[in-house]
Amino acid sequence: MKVILNVIREQGNVFVNVCEKELLGREFRENEVILYINEEFYGGDEVDMEYAFSLFEEATVVSLVGNKVVEEAVRRGYVHKEGILEVSGVKFAQVYNL
Repeated sequence: MKVILNVIREQGNVFVNVCEKELLGREFRENEVILYINEEFYGGDEVDMEYAFSLFEEATVVSLVGNKVVEEAVRRGYVHKEGILEVSGVKFAQVYNL
């Protein structure tokens, strides 16, 4: 599966941001919660999901948006099911490697 990957390296931190292609640029609202998958943070290169996951070990923070990519992160043990947020049916999770 292809995903959009944006790796941001700044001030000694590595942010690995991964989203499903069809979600980029969209906004989801549920009650007072807004999930905006903006181009600045999530926009990047279209890559194979396997490659994106290979970068997790060096990441300080991993941000994942999309049901398939979040479920794969759960399956691989990066995310616990209780750590998933869902806004209007779209799953979102963050992993901190501090």
